[in-house]
Amino acid sequence: MSLGRAVRMMLVLFMLCSGFSHFTFATNYLRFFTPQPKANWDGLLKICKEKNQSIVTLYDEEDGKFVSKHFINESTIWLGLHRTRVNGVNASFWSNGIPFTFNISSVNVSNGEQICEAIENNRWKGFNCSGQKSFMCYKGNKYILIETEKKNWCQAQLYCRKYFDDLVSISNETQNQQVIEKGKKKTFWIGLMHDEWEWVDKGCSTYRDWDKNHIVNGRAKNHVKQTNWSPLLTQEHYTQLFPTLCSSGTVRIKVIKENLTWEEAYNYCQANHTRLLQIEHKKDQEAVEQWLNSTDVESNLFWIGLRQSRVFGFWIWSNTAVTDNKWKNEKPPEMPFSNHCGVISKNDNYTWSDENCLYQHYFLCEEDISFTRE
Repeated sequence: MSLGRAVRMMLVLFMLCSGFSHFTFATNYLRFFTPQPKANWDGLLKICKEKNQSIVTLYDEEDGKFVSKHFINESTIWLGLHRTRVNGVNASFWSNGIPFTFNISSVNVSNGEQICEAIENNRWKGFNCSGQKSFMCYKGNKYILIETEKKNWCQAQLYCRKYFDDLVSISNETQNQQVIEKGKKKTFWIGLMHDEWEWVDKGCSTYRDWDKNHIVNGRAKNHVKQTNWSPLLTQEHYTQLFPTLCSSGTVRIKVIKENLTWEEAYNYCQANHTRLLQIEHKKDQEAVEQWLNSTDVESNLFWIGLRQSRVFGFWIWSNTAVTDNKWKNEKPPEMPFSNHCGVISKNDNYTWSDENCLYQHYFLCEEDISFTRE
């Protein structure tokens, strides 16, 4: 590095750390998957735990298709979903972990249902947790109704934990009336979930697309498989021998199949997920390559959250410095000949390159995973 370049970097770091610009050293830990050979469910649970991983969680149909592609010659795969509460016992819990003692709910879960509570017409009512609704958070003893954001229950939980304390919980009739009053006669999520099942890593997932011909009540089949290359869920006895994926990481990769400029992609990810994707470590790069390699998408270039300072010329992520990198030709593009936004190329060994920020491409978002709390 030249002396001039080093001096400019020192100036940038000084400005960022002195508060002239928002700057944090963030860590992504994108989800990464490790295939495992056939074993029973308990055996795979042990193997994954030894790797500091868990049997895979599905968050949507795209996850199900991704898992299937790792086992082309296998028709059945174990998933991390298992029944931990039977006949509705202890199946209802508040997001923030307080005891479920005050109960005016009419929900009674069965057949693998996952029901989340909302307030509608000033009454508690159960809905499928994947529905998009307004929601109410709390901060200390204050209740905050979020009307401008429509999210599923898990996304609402993540939002409340990020900006406030959690989704609102209700312990008595006085609190119930306060929440209703604050709700302005809107329909909104509260922090109550009803679910007999949970994922091994306790990931908060609203994906519960059962194969209707393979739902079993009672204790006989308390674990879940994915069959015949379909993302549908099927109940099974834990002694059967199937392969699986062990997974780790707390951030999901989302491929957005819409052509937008870099700034439009940035705003889309902020509004609908967490942020435009950042690749901060070698393991993150491996996770992106693994995901794109197993995802059907007719595109080569994808916007990522990589951009160049137009003043100093350094490449940064949206809120952190670039450390590990995979630049094409092993060298970051430099001004005055560089474009100022970054893409990753699927057809060029997943290398990074600069691109005109006004060009339109598909793009990669990342979404933080929320975890249930009991």
